[in-house]
Amino acid sequence: MSSFLTLVSRPDHQAERTLLFRSGLETFRQAKSRAPSATLETAWVSAAAFPRMNGSGTPIVKDPGSGSWLIAAGTWFHRNGLRSGNEAALLERYLEIGSEALAQELEGFFALVIGDGRSREVQVLTDLVGSCHCFARSWEHGTALSTSSFVLAALAPAGLDPVGCQEFLRTGIVYEDRTLFRGVRKLGPATIHRFSASNAPRETRYWSTARLEPDRFKGADAVARVREALVHSAQRVASAFPKPVCDLTGGYDSRGVVSAFLRAGASFETVVSGAADSPDVVVSENLAQLAGIRHTRSSGTEPVAWEQVKRAFTVTDGEYDLVEYGRILRNHEKLLERFDISINGSFGELARGYWWELLLPRVGARRRLDAPRVAARRFAAGASDLLPFPSEWALDLVSHFTGIIERANSGLEGFPNTSQMDNTYLTLRMQRWQGRIASSTDQLWPCLSLFLLRPVLETILQVPARQRRGSAFARRLLLDLNPTLANAPLEHGYPPLPVTWKTLHRFWPVPIHYGKRVRDKILPRRRPAAVGSADPGPPSVRFGSVEEVRDLMQPDGMRLGALVGGETLTRFLRSPLWGSAYEQMWARVLTLEYTLRALERSGAVAATLGGSASDPIS
Repeated sequence: MSSFLTLVSRPDHQAERTLLFRSGLETFRQAKSRAPSATLETAWVSAAAFPRMNGSGTPIVKDPGSGSWLIAAGTWFHRNGLRSGNEAALLERYLEIGSEALAQELEGFFALVIGDGRSREVQVLTDLVGSCHCFARSWEHGTALSTSSFVLAALAPAGLDPVGCQEFLRTGIVYEDRTLFRGVRKLGPATIHRFSASNAPRETRYWSTARLEPDRFKGADAVARVREALVHSAQRVASAFPKPVCDLTGGYDSRGVVSAFLRAGASFETVVSGAADSPDVVVSENLAQLAGIRHTRSSGTEPVAWEQVKRAFTVTDGEYDLVEYGRILRNHEKLLERFDISINGSFGELARGYWWELLLPRVGARRRLDAPRVAARRFAAGASDLLPFPSEWALDLVSHFTGIIERANSGLEGFPNTSQMDNTYLTLRMQRWQGRIASSTDQLWPCLSLFLLRPVLETILQVPARQRRGSAFARRLLLDLNPTLANAPLEHGYPPLPVTWKTLHRFWPVPIHYGKRVRDKILPRRRPAAVGSADPGPPSVRFGSVEEVRDLMQPDGMRLGALVGGETLTRFLRSPLWGSAYEQMWARVLTLEYTLRALERSGAVAATLGGSASDPIS
């Protein structure tokens, strides 16, 4: 399944729960164009499962003897060979060993919902990183759970979360357990969440980076372990999904995934998105030719249509830029007609020491991570201030993200600063940004990264810092997996090979590449001239002729005015500004306003800053 809705309460509140459940199902139908594939209602719980756009996913599986049931969102694998599609056997395994032992046997991108008929308790098991998004909202007599934060917000009046909204508008991402709405919270990663009407919610963390050993795997042994884990993972994916398609770009990570599939002897094809003459596309096509793989290019350059933007909302819940996801959706809608799973290289950057340049000159030192520096350089940098917030809500983003980073790394202070940086990247960046994209795409069809699977991820995180610096480990891994692809140049002209005296001559483009990067940071980039009249203009101009958009973006009537103020919206929308920063903020404003209007159309009262103490759900 790609989506679920579950409500748990005491039997004496079954009537109230039934009304909320029916409301949630209707919101799925109206706002998300989704009908359930199966529903279940008992004296203590109501549950529904919803298929993906391509029709895949197992409906609710049940055990008549215990009255227990299970819904699986995402794509999961079990160490005993079970995988997505074997949910009945997975439920049987849970009844044998319980959720804590079961969690240690699972890997993948998933959220499992288990209703235990013996204890009348609902448990949600989230994946290692929390990439498969699911949410909770409580009311006086129970809890509502769903893969959709929007559906939970629509169950009853919901107050806007000023911190979550500000994070989204200024950075494009919502962090920690926040959503756009107060009271609707994201469930944390690698956790067994327990809900019942008779007890307060409980959480058990079953995995964390604090349990790993940073220097456990070294040298050739580390390379061999990751290679074997990747190849085994590719074999498992290919056995579960006969027609996979893998992203293949000009970089390291997708090259590693494709090499693993080749090594596994799997049948697959590859795809790249971009203009035909872009360096990334040219390199990817050369790699596919070298490997003898059928390769497809999706141009990805055509302007997104308004209908595609609206369809993007049905899978993103307004938690991702609708204009940007419209492009992603368009590409995947074409691919899912031919293939049954999309494989990407996300998380592979951990093998390359991503963001470690911020740790210089003490890379790998056992010292507390400089959270303010990371906050300023990786999270607050580039944040937009084009739409100022009222003083009572305005965040100092450096201080705000410093606090988030320090909370995420609590308990890791004695670990190498590289481990703390990896954890920051996983917990903040990948859980909420990559996870939002993946969770949206999974509602169309299955998607997965081999680097997220537990044996691969855990091994990489336990390779010493000195071996991962400067992409050294990734280079050794690629050479071990596939020497042909390792010898093919990256888009910058040099190959992803280990740097030795024998290969040094092939790295002459490196100083040129980094020189250009320094130049681009110092000198302002010029906007390329439009060619003829074919340029449709930026989104704020292109959608300006769409009546629905004009109505949405009239400052006087915008629901977003409750958060930022009508005058502020007027100044922003009628300003003479132009450029990528303005267009990015404009698209986020459009996204949030469209979400608030959709909330009204669902029958819920318009969102406010505070909500009401008398609301049935808070």
